[in-house]
Amino acid sequence: MKEENNVSKVMPFIMMAFIFTGSLQEALNICAPIIAKDFSITSANVSLISSVAMLTMGVAYVFYTALSDFISIKKLLITGIGIQVISSLGAFIFSNYFLAVLIFRSLQMAGGTSASALLILTATKYLPNDKHMKYYGFNTACFSGGQMLGILLGGIFATYIGWKYLFIIPAISIISIPFIIKYLPEDSKNQKNKVDILGISLMGTLALFISLYFSLMQTSILIICLLISIIFLLYISKNKNAFITIDFFKNWKYLLIILIVLITYSIQGCYSFLFSFMTSHIYGIEPSKISLILIPSYIISMTIGILGSKITKKIGVFKTLITGLGSMFLGLLIGSFLLDKNILPLIIMSCLFNGGFSILYTPIMTLVINSLPLKMRGTGLGFFNLCIKITSSTGIVITGKLLTINSLQDNAFITNISKNAIVYSNILLIFIGIIFTSFITVSIINKSLIKE
Repeated sequence: MKEENNVSKVMPFIMMAFIFTGSLQEALNICAPIIAKDFSITSANVSLISSVAMLTMGVAYVFYTALSDFISIKKLLITGIGIQVISSLGAFIFSNYFLAVLIFRSLQMAGGTSASALLILTATKYLPNDKHMKYYGFNTACFSGGQMLGILLGGIFATYIGWKYLFIIPAISIISIPFIIKYLPEDSKNQKNKVDILGISLMGTLALFISLYFSLMQTSILIICLLISIIFLLYISKNKNAFITIDFFKNWKYLLIILIVLITYSIQGCYSFLFSFMTSHIYGIEPSKISLILIPSYIISMTIGILGSKITKKIGVFKTLITGLGSMFLGLLIGSFLLDKNILPLIIMSCLFNGGFSILYTPIMTLVINSLPLKMRGTGLGFFNLCIKITSSTGIVITGKLLTINSLQDNAFITNISKNAIVYSNILLIFIGIIFTSFITVSIINKSLIKE
């Protein structure tokens, strides 16, 4: 009981570190047009700051969950937050160099991911079962809270202080270290099993080259992607101690859920990245005001995240998924037709889109857990989150590339759209197509996969 009380005391500080880590991702998305201008680079190039950080987050997530089997969560959190603080200072000091920003931003995310990766594991390891679902909801709420804080900070810093000072914000997470030291137990174990660094590195390298391909569109990079894919599949087929074995790819239920993730989450990180360019170019709105437009949507998203487990229990997994996808679909439909008519449709679109996305995490996580045997759930959840980050980061790069395509800039799919809004309306329609595909996929596998 004492250990449970101590862990309950430290959970808010882990969530605080989670929020500060997520806030910078959103803040930099808001500042993307200014960053592109300062470095004299294209939207496709500036998207690498977000996409590479998200890839790093996905790979780091798997490392932390794998390491937690024999290194205490306490040590992992202290190490991760320490890396985040040091790299935050490095990113700020060398913020005049784009390559340095990419490198330190990746290190910053690698360290900060410890909080998001280990929040759920801390709850499931040290707290009773009846509190687990609560932290599933808190996990989503922290993500949304980080987004909301990020858009506020992005607007304020871009307008009044300077986007480069944003890199210092995650360093505030150092406040949590004394509480982690005091309240989390030290229970490291000496095990023979080692973390599959090679396997995880292969997966991360593949994800990086996929993003590079969509950014540069070079055939040579695509060939490298295919070669790495073959090597990775051969590796996990032969190595019984790989972080994810070939058995995962024989579990058709798990694969169907991963398919839903790969389709749906491809637009998760794209929206705020696109939104900052869209509002800036169509209405000439400053970053500080862009953040104000997005605030209502993130308040709704955070609230839904907190209530996510209750909603899923109340109406069931399938209905929750359809509700979330339907909300996103409706929001983007409104935006694609009315984005250049008034600011109000953009506010409504953001509320429906972000609110809809917030509701998806709990039912999808429930499906992941139910599709795997107990001994495979830790690895399965790690790979599930890695896939979310890979597809999200790739989506950001693709969105940055779409903004530069002349045919999307000149040919409107919807009539009566102003010249400077055509490309944004077209991209929103592409997002709608992705959500519709996800809706069809969920509906097809409903009977065999989702048991209410």
